[in-house]
Amino acid sequence: MKGSSFFRLQSKHNKCQQQQQAKSQKHLIIQSWQLKPHTTIYRYLSTQLMDIREKMMSLYILLANHQQRSSICKFSQTTMQSHQHKTFQYKSEIKLNNYQIMSDYMGPLAFQPVRTERPSLLSTDSDHQNYRGFINLAFMILIANHIRLILENFIKYGVLFNNMFSIQLGPSNTGQTLSAILYLAFSILIGYGLQILQFKLNINTGIIKLLNTINIGLTFVIPAYLIQGNHPSANLILLAIQCVYVMKLISYAHFMRHVKLNLIRLRLSKDYKISEQEADAQTVTILKKYLNNFDYFLDFKHYLYFLAAPTLCFQLTYPRSKSVRKLWVLKRVIEYLLVSAFQVIIWYQYVEPLLNNTYEIVRDDPRYVRLFERLLKLSLPNTYLWIAMFFGGFQCALNITAELLRYADRQFYKDWWNCKNLEEYWKLWNIPVHHWLVRHIYLPCLKSGLSKSTANMIVFFISALGHEYIVSASLGIIEYWAFIGMIMQAPVIQIQKKIEKIFKLQNSQLGNLMFWCSFCIIGQPILIFVYYFRFLEKLNK
Repeated sequence: MKGSSFFRLQSKHNKCQQQQQAKSQKHLIIQSWQLKPHTTIYRYLSTQLMDIREKMMSLYILLANHQQRSSICKFSQTTMQSHQHKTFQYKSEIKLNNYQIMSDYMGPLAFQPVRTERPSLLSTDSDHQNYRGFINLAFMILIANHIRLILENFIKYGVLFNNMFSIQLGPSNTGQTLSAILYLAFSILIGYGLQILQFKLNINTGIIKLLNTINIGLTFVIPAYLIQGNHPSANLILLAIQCVYVMKLISYAHFMRHVKLNLIRLRLSKDYKISEQEADAQTVTILKKYLNNFDYFLDFKHYLYFLAAPTLCFQLTYPRSKSVRKLWVLKRVIEYLLVSAFQVIIWYQYVEPLLNNTYEIVRDDPRYVRLFERLLKLSLPNTYLWIAMFFGGFQCALNITAELLRYADRQFYKDWWNCKNLEEYWKLWNIPVHHWLVRHIYLPCLKSGLSKSTANMIVFFISALGHEYIVSASLGIIEYWAFIGMIMQAPVIQIQKKIEKIFKLQNSQLGNLMFWCSFCIIGQPILIFVYYFRFLEKLNK
């Protein structure tokens, strides 16, 4: 009995110890859950998910081996890879201050964005400058603004350029206009005849020079007098052609005079050497070869070729192309017709109504603010008209003439749109006229002993007279604003040079912006207003 009671007490004691241990374990589990509930539950669930995935993997493998399904095998491989990747992630967890940190991502000590010296993209110091998006934006704004202007003009005036056929564009006095054209042709023949007198009859070069001066002077005056009373557009075209052939006559007379003088020197002394400043090597070779054959220098066909060629400087030889590209000529003709139609539309649809309204507004309310507003409004169509005139004249008309005559030198202009000042513009804008002024005005002035500044002033003076002559004579008025605008550019150019040196603006775009502003916004619109108002006053009288 005692032994059995002892065993009973011992079993009860063991049961009590087991119950106490279980309670302590439950208490510890509860404490651990209370201390770290997220980590404990997360690990428990992750272990359960891993067991479930391992069982599913074994099931899929059995199915794949039994049914031989490649798709299930591929799926099992991908799931194994993802399972291995996630187990690796679980193992890569790091405990730091009771927080979990994924080692695959950088912390604030690793991610330090400010490391080197870097300029802003819009700064001039930046190596990567791409403004294509801004250019696209400016282009879209320009299109939207132009569509608005077109709609505004259409609502206000309707379609006006269909009435241009009722406006007299051609000469009103056909007889006098034909007389002016015939006299121009007659003066061209006189210029050739004077050279025959100089070479064949050995008339003094001084007398021939005087006769050429009289012939060229009359060529200026008589055609301009005969075409008065015609439409200004017809007069403008005729006077431009007249100035071209007057410059050709001057070049021909000037060149042939020097040819005659050098031939006389070579005849008097066979040892006479012509300097490089007097004639180039090719011209010297021709002079020596045809020393006793004046017919070569008086070739009438070559004279006619010079009159038709797109150049103002006479030479004994010109570079020639091999053939005429007919399809190329046809393309240029189509371009010229389209550009000409564009100019007519711009003038009669936009410029002329604006000028007429401005004339009425300024006469009733002559305030500078209103005039400046009309000036800005005219600047846009004026710019388009000017660029269209340049493209039609220099790119289309001169290239068509050069291609038909197989004239090889097609550099009629350079990149004047990138000029930094007015001096660069006049050198790049019209290459034939620039070469003519340098050859027949500027260099002779320097040879006579004048300074470069004086020679430049003389060049601008003659250019100003030519511009004033064409504008005033075509309108039938006498003004001086175009002359003043041209002649004042000479001192402005000198001021611009000094400013560029002082502020080091040689490579700056400020000069180009000033050029576009002075020509398209201020200079040309003001001259158009002045001369058109004077023309309207003449008509009203």
